[in-house]
Amino acid sequence: MPYFAVDDKAHSHTKMRRANNAAIGLWTLIGSWVSQQLTDGHVPGEIAKMYGTVPQMRRLVSAGLWHEHGHSCPRCPAVRPGDFYMHDYRESGNPSRAEVEARRNKDAEKKRRQRSGYSTPPPPPGQMPFDEEPPPGDEDAPPEDAPRPPRRTAPAMAEIPAGWEPSRDDVHAANTARTDAGRAPLNANQVDAVTRKFVRRMTEERRVAAEWGGRWRQWAETERPDQPQQGGVVVHLPAGRTAAGQSTADQRSAAAFELAAQLRAEGNQ
Repeated sequence: MPYFAVDDKAHSHTKMRRANNAAIGLWTLIGSWVSQQLTDGHVPGEIAKMYGTVPQMRRLVSAGLWHEHGHSCPRCPAVRPGDFYMHDYRESGNPSRAEVEARRNKDAEKKRRQRSGYSTPPPPPGQMPFDEEPPPGDEDAPPEDAPRPPRRTAPAMAEIPAGWEPSRDDVHAANTARTDAGRAPLNANQVDAVTRKFVRRMTEERRVAAEWGGRWRQWAETERPDQPQQGGVVVHLPAGRTAAGQSTADQRSAAAFELAAQLRAEGNQ
C-alpha cells in the first residue's frame, strides 16, 4: 500500500508556518489522494476543489508547498493550467508510481510461486535434495485467476442537474471562507439567490464538473449578493464564539441552510 510521507520536522518548517491549519489540512488530504492514485505529485484542479477552497489553495501556492502553471522551481516538473504539483514530492520520501507498481509485481510473483509450492524458483529436475520438502502454499491467498478490484478513477464530468442545491457543508465552507476574507456570511435569502444565479449561469454556459459543491463554494465565496428585500429573513448572531466553542460562521452557515429549506417549504404550500 503506498503512503504519503510527512516529515517529523514539518510542524516547525517555515513553509508550514506560512500556511494556516486549514491549508495544511488540504495539503494532507490531497497528499493521501495523490499517493493512492499514483499521480507522482500532480494534483488535478477539480480534485483540489473537491477537498478545499480557493483561499486554501492560494495559501499553499504562496507558501511554496504547491506549484501552479508557470512556476519557476527547477526541481519540480511543469504543471498544466488549472492543476497543481506538490513541491518536492519525490524528494520528500514519497514512492513513485514505478516503484509502487514494481513492488506490487514482485509481491504478486512471490505469491504465485508460493501457490505453486515454492517460495523461490525450483531447481532444475533431478537437483532437489531428497531430505528437503517444498514449503507449503499460501492457503489464504486468493486464486491466481481471481478478478482484481477496479482501480478508482476520477468522477465523470456532467452538466449541473436542474434544481441543484448546495449541501449544509457547502454553505458552511463558503460562509467560513467569506468570514476569513472579511466578507459578511450569506443569510438564507442570499444563499437561495446565489444558488439560482449559479445554476442559471452554469446551465446557460453548458459548464460541466465532476462535483458541483466545490464550484458553488468558489462562486459563493466572492459573490456580492443583493441585499434582502424588506420582510426577508436575516440571521443575526452575536460576534465571536459561543460558550460551547462554536464559531459565529458555523452558526450562520447552519441557520442559513435551515432557513433556506424552511422558506422553500413555505413557498410550496
